[in-house]
Amino acid sequence: MKRLILMRHAKSSWEGDVADFDRPLNGRGLRDAPRIAEALAQRGWSPDVVIHSAALRTTQTWELMASHFPEVRKVVSSKSLYLGSLPDIQEVVETLPPDCGTSLVIGHNPGWELAVHQLSNQNQRMTTANAALFEIVADNWEFLFTMDASWRLVDVLRPKELDS
Repeated sequence: MKRLILMRHAKSSWEGDVADFDRPLNGRGLRDAPRIAEALAQRGWSPDVVIHSAALRTTQTWELMASHFPEVRKVVSSKSLYLGSLPDIQEVVETLPPDCGTSLVIGHNPGWELAVHQLSNQNQRMTTANAALFEIVADNWEFLFTMDASWRLVDVLRPKELDS
């Protein structure tokens, strides 16, 4: 069994004159990222490997989550996930080692919302800090994004739906 968490970065700031790539998290983002991490950990969805976009807001999202997952073996920052799509996600996920049971991939819309739809055939809004939890019966990460792959959408965690 392989588990994939597709997470959109936490809420970012639009203040200041910075490039989109360099936008930091705002107050809500700083609050929501650790809340989603706690919810994932409570459900037993602790990643073995984390791959996040190299943008500042995705990097900060992971940094705020990291303390909830001390067993993470590897963290990768990927420029290809900035404005990435399902093929970009596929490219990084297919390189994961077979002993990785759960991966967390943090990125951006519109790619993440489209990827969730393509994997689940369901329309799910992926607002900031939302995490879509997927499972598939497989021994390794190769070829899990083919037309006949059967990903199951287990849940979508949303900060607004978590207990305060």
